[in-house]
Amino acid sequence: MNPLGPTSSSDLTPSAAATLAGSTGNATLGRDEFLLLLVAQLRNQDPTSPQEGHEFAAQLAQFSSVEQLTNIGTAMASQSNQLSALASALQGIQAGQTTMADQLSGRIDLQAATSLVGQTVEVASDALAWSGSGEVPIHLRIGSEVREVTVTIRDADGAAIRTIRTGTLAEGDHDLSWDGTLADGSPAPEGAYTADVTAIGADGLPASATPFTRGTVDRLTVESDGVRLWIGDQAVPYEALLSIGGGSTASTAQGPMDLRTLVSSRSAFLPMP
Repeated sequence: MNPLGPTSSSDLTPSAAATLAGSTGNATLGRDEFLLLLVAQLRNQDPTSPQEGHEFAAQLAQFSSVEQLTNIGTAMASQSNQLSALASALQGIQAGQTTMADQLSGRIDLQAATSLVGQTVEVASDALAWSGSGEVPIHLRIGSEVREVTVTIRDADGAAIRTIRTGTLAEGDHDLSWDGTLADGSPAPEGAYTADVTAIGADGLPASATPFTRGTVDRLTVESDGVRLWIGDQAVPYEALLSIGGGSTASTAQGPMDLRTLVSSRSAFLPMP
């Protein structure tokens, strides 16, 4: 111990020196290290020139600040862990509620759909089926008056095989048809097709035009993604239901149409093969 000189690590006790040596690699002086240095300074101060009271008080205030900051840091770390645990718990609760809501929605849909068996319904669907003869009905629901509707017939691979254009169509339901021929006039192979429908409104902007199927619900099935309505051999999601009863009346198109027939039957439907 050097009572006349400044405090150094050589003036500390072996245990204090070991403690300080172990903390030299840490850029932040902790509470214990700060207290150790303060005690060592008091023990090794010059008796002929003791430390002033205000200097000691300032060092004690610094120690108090360090201790408070340490406690605040510990409390914040604890709160952060608690918040993380709470967020994880809330996510688990939300996931469970979503699952329960989906299950409840599926049961409600099934209960509501049960009454549809044997009923004539209209469902949003772009599916068509060509049997090799006759006409394939194409039902459209127009949201507002349109300047033109383009119906693109596509095969199972998505390739366009025929394009049908109408003139002006009023708001409402329109029953059109496809005669089963390709763009060159030759007959299309029997099988499943789709009707890709686009419409241009009176203002020249895209307008709403929904293809739909009209038919009788034969049975129901519950799939992993919801309830299915079976109309012939075609399975349609319950959410695609547009109306029950199919009481729409075909409207007459105005202007030139690349169509051979306007199907006006209220129950016209050709099921998928």
